[in-house]
Amino acid sequence: MRVVADSLQGILRLPVDLREPMPIPQGTFMDSRNQYNAMGLIKYLDKELAHSSLKILGITSNDICNPILTYVFGEAYMGGHSAVMSSARLKTGLLGEPISREHFLDLVVKVAIHEIGHTFNLRHCHTDRCVMRASNTLMELDEKLNYLCDYCEIFLFDSLKQTLKEQDSAADAT
Repeated sequence: MRVVADSLQGILRLPVDLREPMPIPQGTFMDSRNQYNAMGLIKYLDKELAHSSLKILGITSNDICNPILTYVFGEAYMGGHSAVMSSARLKTGLLGEPISREHFLDLVVKVAIHEIGHTFNLRHCHTDRCVMRASNTLMELDEKLNYLCDYCEIFLFDSLKQTLKEQDSAADAT
């Protein structure tokens, strides 16, 4: 968790707080798939925590999915408050072999940056190794770098400035 927080703090240049672990909300487990519904988790984070932070990233070791895909590494509302990611499928290599701690952390950080990027309205990038490039497999995730390309970084900072301005305006109105 600390590695993810430090990486996000370095990219966003904003403080990142770690929260105490929370139980996974009832009603998000999909018996038929033996996985948790990523959008259900995001809705829960929005309801419970969105008022207290600029953005929220929930991290679980449980497998997550959405109705369309068999599994997802993470999910976020574009421009939303919350995102969720899972480390469940990041613990082994392409052939199911255990991977090093460093490799695991690299993958976790890539997914975290990618999902938080979506909350700042960053779309999937077409630059070959940008962390915002779509990745549906471990191989695709492995090929990405753990930072934004120049293009996505510009968009992130524009979105971040706008988000902070909106937050300040909302605070002034109260």
